[in-house]
Amino acid sequence: MRYLAVGLGLVVMAILGLVGFIHSRNTVVLQLSKSSYFESVKHKVSSDMLKEFKTNIAEANIRLEQIKKQVVDLATALKSAQGTADGKKAEMNKCNDEMNEIKTTIGALEAEKNKTDAEFQQKKASLKQQVDNLKIEAEKRSKVCDYILKASVDGMKLCGIVPVLQAGQKPETKQR
Repeated sequence: MRYLAVGLGLVVMAILGLVGFIHSRNTVVLQLSKSSYFESVKHKVSSDMLKEFKTNIAEANIRLEQIKKQVVDLATALKSAQGTADGKKAEMNKCNDEMNEIKTTIGALEAEKNKTDAEFQQKKASLKQQVDNLKIEAEKRSKVCDYILKASVDGMKLCGIVPVLQAGQKPETKQR
């Protein structure tokens, strides 16, 4: 019986070893299935994210192409506007130059006018002074008039002497 007890112990031990081995294999299979499920979920999520990224990249490329087209259109518009602005700026500079020339001419003409006015005023004052002097001299009685005969009509006219006969006559006789 000893062999039987040893054989039975060995069989029980072999069965327990086999059960332990099966149990360890089951835990390994369970871990591997969990790991496989996790990896498949991870792969599915990664592929979904990859699809989303590809979609985003495609949309971004479309927007990029649209923006590039807009940039080209705006650059063309900017060049034409810049050309127009340069033309207008050149025209403005030309007008400013002409305006400066006109201002310079006006300044020169005003200076000449002021100079002419000053000369005119000087000549006017000089001539007025001469006229005043001549009036004063004409009003002064010449010393020659003292020696002119009072009977001489020409002498009386030059000296401004009014004859007594003419002074007595009334201006009515002239009005007929």
